[in-house]
Amino acid sequence: MNRMIFLLGAAVLAAAAQAQTGFTPQQELSRVFELEGISPYPSPYTGTLNFSAFSSRHDSGHGHGYRNELKVAAKQRHTADQTREHFAARVTIDLPDGAKTIVAQYHGEGLDTLVKVYVQDTADAKGLDGKAGNGVFDVLVRILGTDGKEVTTSMGTVRSGESFDLDIRFVKREAVVAVKTDKGVVRTAPVMVKADERNIYFKFGDYLQALDPDTKAHTIVAAKWDAYYRQNHIDRSRISFSNTLFEREQEAK
Repeated sequence: MNRMIFLLGAAVLAAAAQAQTGFTPQQELSRVFELEGISPYPSPYTGTLNFSAFSSRHDSGHGHGYRNELKVAAKQRHTADQTREHFAARVTIDLPDGAKTIVAQYHGEGLDTLVKVYVQDTADAKGLDGKAGNGVFDVLVRILGTDGKEVTTSMGTVRSGESFDLDIRFVKREAVVAVKTDKGVVRTAPVMVKADERNIYFKFGDYLQALDPDTKAHTIVAAKWDAYYRQNHIDRSRISFSNTLFEREQEAK
């Protein structure tokens, strides 16, 4: 009983801190998330986190490019049916033409990715712009449906130096993503994600995509990522999240 009262008290205090500041305190983020790469927290922290996969050069061993992300720690994870979370932030990009990065995603503990939010200046028929290397970055969301197929939604476009507001809600397998640019708001239809008894986890930051420079296929070899970045003149990356808000409410057990 005392432990339950303590946990409820801690949750109330965390919620009160968020309400007062308008963003999730660093202490609360550090309690839930673990870090991949260099620390994104400036000092003082006022709700803004700055990620750079290019500077961090963190190699997870099974990715398709360097990472600098915060991801929900293993002890904090739950199944998709138990997960009720909300993430919101203003995302500002600093990327060279031709770059592509994942700024937020829900991942299974296997290799399945349930939700992905891309920012990309690469050729993609699903994008509103869809052209490669012209400095116009498509914001795309891909959600893995119950049939095992990804539902892709074009959310708008931005240029390097510009921002968009990102809002992600994941409630008991139903995912909804909204993006606001200077051209308006686009919201995905609610999608029920693929059922899975394993735990899932949310992560956000800068996951700078790379391919084999010769075959243009995915590769887990970091030396080939370096060659791909050089080939495509990708010499920096910086993804900033301001007014960062992460809220969660778990099913009672």
